[in-house]
Amino acid sequence: MDTAFRNTSAKKTKRLVLSFALLLLSISAFAQESTAKAATSSAFSNPLFLTLLSIIILLVIVIIVFADVIKAAAQNKVEQDKKKKENSNGLKCVVALIVFGVSANSVKAQEVVSVSHSANSYMGLNSFTFYLMLIIIAFEVFIIWMLYKMSMDLLGVEERRAKKAEEKAKMAIKEPSIIEKLNASVAIEKEEEIMTDHVYDGIRELDNNLPPWWKYGFYLTIVWSVIYMVHYHISNTGKLQTAEYEDQLLQAKIQMDEYRKKAANLVDENNATTLIDDASLISGKNLFMDNCAACHGRAGEGGVGPNLTDDYWLHSGGIKDIFKTIKYGYPEKGMKAWQQDLGAKQIHEVSSYIKSIYGTNPPNAKEKQGDLYKESGSSDSTKIAAGDSAQIVK
Repeated sequence: MDTAFRNTSAKKTKRLVLSFALLLLSISAFAQESTAKAATSSAFSNPLFLTLLSIIILLVIVIIVFADVIKAAAQNKVEQDKKKKENSNGLKCVVALIVFGVSANSVKAQEVVSVSHSANSYMGLNSFTFYLMLIIIAFEVFIIWMLYKMSMDLLGVEERRAKKAEEKAKMAIKEPSIIEKLNASVAIEKEEEIMTDHVYDGIRELDNNLPPWWKYGFYLTIVWSVIYMVHYHISNTGKLQTAEYEDQLLQAKIQMDEYRKKAANLVDENNATTLIDDASLISGKNLFMDNCAACHGRAGEGGVGPNLTDDYWLHSGGIKDIFKTIKYGYPEKGMKAWQQDLGAKQIHEVSSYIKSIYGTNPPNAKEKQGDLYKESGSSDSTKIAAGDSAQIVK
């Protein structure tokens, strides 16, 4: 690399960083004029502003580091003359100007941030300030990229890479496959190159690197953990498992209620079960008093019709049998069919009420009629329902 090229690189660096500093100063001045009448409050209470400001300052530090690298590389390459000294001092002044510009802009951003959550604000940060800081960050990234390219040129990294590539081509070195790159595996014939001095019972240890896929996967979990924490625990924009579970329970309850409304009249003598809730039993009792008490007595003790509280039944005493008897009736024995007068839900409620008054032993009970019936596998809930209904009858 000759002297002319090195001087040209130093001049490019100086012009690039100086342009960035002037841009920061001009943006700061424009921000001061355009937001003079805005409502002001302390920006340091706004987490978004603090985050963006931290990024800007961090990028400025990176720029300063790159500038020092370029300066050191240029000093090692160029002759010790007065021109080099002037370039070095100019670069220091430019870096100082950058810091001053960022500081002035940060202070001005602090003065113009509005805490009102209007349509043009972002988490309480004024939209102009938000976009201004984004522009500054983008330009800083561009400056860093340019300085990186210049430093690589000055340090001769690209030349060494090209030279190494040429050497590999001459030696006809085979490029590793994608699988080999992902695993960072070493061929068996080259294991001597990574063999360590550690020996355990005659076994020597290899100094293998961690597979890149494992390392990058681990880095990805770190990034995801930060996103997860912000999403679920800081901004509260996502629901945790408990909240999701509660929402699902609520939705299931709504769906179940809708289903029950639609399915209440789908019951028949083939799928009827004994209802034990108070609302169904009270409704069944009212229907029984209005339609059945005239023949079977108000307590089910029997009259014209048989006693409904003992163990003897003319047509069996299961819930499905009672449902069928009420629905279709036995006209030849004086029991009419109620399916034209009562809906399936009402027949179900009446049948469940009749099951609930079993064993209440009302006074003046009619003599036994029919065959002995015993409920097989009767549940405790049915007995409890019977006890509750006994209280209702009384």
